[in-house]
Amino acid sequence: MTNKNQTTQLVLVEKEKETLKESRYRFFQIDFLKTVMIFLVIFDHVVSWGVKNEIGVSLWERICIPVFLVIMGFNMGVSFQRKGDLTLKELYSWSYFKSKILRYIVPFLVLYGFSTLIGLIIYQFNITAMWYGQYYPEHGFIQLFTGILPFWGPGNWFIPVIFGSILLFPLVYWAFTKKPILTIVLCFAVEIALQLTVFFVIGQVTSWEESHLLSLFMTSFPFYLSAIGIGLWLSFNRKPFSKRNIFIWVLFPLSLTYIIAYQFFAFRFRIGGVSLIRGDYNFLVFPYSAVLVILAMMIVPRKSDGKLSRAISLISKSTYHILLTQMLGYGLVSALRGTHYLIGPGFTFLEALYLIFGWIIFTSFGIVWYKIDQEKNLSRRLLFYVNFFLVYVILVFYMYNSIRFNPPFLEWVPMPFMFILIYGCACLIISFVMKKPIRLTTLVLWTSFLVYTFFVTILYVAILPPTVFIIPMLSIAAYLNFVVIGTVLDYALRK
Repeated sequence: MTNKNQTTQLVLVEKEKETLKESRYRFFQIDFLKTVMIFLVIFDHVVSWGVKNEIGVSLWERICIPVFLVIMGFNMGVSFQRKGDLTLKELYSWSYFKSKILRYIVPFLVLYGFSTLIGLIIYQFNITAMWYGQYYPEHGFIQLFTGILPFWGPGNWFIPVIFGSILLFPLVYWAFTKKPILTIVLCFAVEIALQLTVFFVIGQVTSWEESHLLSLFMTSFPFYLSAIGIGLWLSFNRKPFSKRNIFIWVLFPLSLTYIIAYQFFAFRFRIGGVSLIRGDYNFLVFPYSAVLVILAMMIVPRKSDGKLSRAISLISKSTYHILLTQMLGYGLVSALRGTHYLIGPGFTFLEALYLIFGWIIFTSFGIVWYKIDQEKNLSRRLLFYVNFFLVYVILVFYMYNSIRFNPPFLEWVPMPFMFILIYGCACLIISFVMKKPIRLTTLVLWTSFLVYTFFVTILYVAILPPTVFIIPMLSIAAYLNFVVIGTVLDYALRK
């Protein structure tokens, strides 16, 4: 018994040491920035360009991705510094790849599977209709190999950039520790070289095949390497006005001038009518974003322990899952409405609610998904995935579809879907908000009921005539009785 207590105490001490070590390298300024930027990403994907062009978004809203890229370089630099002086082989360790696979690739694969299934249901299991109905011809077959979902959602292009960073960042970091100045120069040089390659090899885009090839370049990690390099540079010296960081301040006015000219005067570098620099995010924009990061490091405290601060830090940890969640949500909206830009010129107050809904739904469900991925029991995690996606899809469908009606929120919703929403939300709240674990057998019973109800309702709505409504309802009621009895027995027999 004594040995067991000693072992437990040792584990607790080691966990406390690890927590203290992690807090030493955690920056609330970065958490704050990531939280603000993910809210701007949601804004960017619901507000149309007819509105954004009038409010100078390049200076304050379109900087969300450039800031994320700078933060990516910063965070990965800090992460590797925690491990000390490592060789290139040690940087490319299995523990490194395992952590990245679990953090980024597994959630994406989960999304890939569920989003494809949901897309097939929406398009009545017609793969061709799903392919042509979503984003074709603006995405092509080649992009399936870079992480573009078959059931597409806005922001999907950033996933290949993240995957590329997993493969290439250790090499960049290793080079930086040997020759920092040369490495930062090469980061800019590689990005400029890729822009020139696009200009000379592709030139004027005249076909969808060329558009897909251009997209292949623009979804690659090296295409944004200067931002990563600046973030890495800052991770080694965070003093805003140190001599080492002077070059960022020198580049800042040039970057700001370019953004103003780009936004307000439609300035573009063109030769023979062909753009020399592609995309809104490039080496001319990143110094401006880097200064915003520096200013946040100056103004926002490094550590903050209030309730609001903890909420901000939780959102920061969940930003990847929030990105995936809004991809699926806006992808669903795009499939149903023909566009994910739902706030256009002359928008009404009710239409403005689309943005509020997006912030609330995508952020809260993204956090829940992040917490689901912390579940150690694989069986429970898989069951929670099913609960999460079915509840989320129905909720997004209802919220973003019913607001069009007058009065809003009075659109007919199949009663079984309401059961799913009530049960699913209760399940997720009990498990991840109230933190009261549900028994595995009970979770299996209710998840099977959720799945059965969902597909029976889809069958009724899409295929069966209204005259046979009573049959699916009776089967659902019978299944519900079975689940309730099973739950009572599960809890009674274990006491």
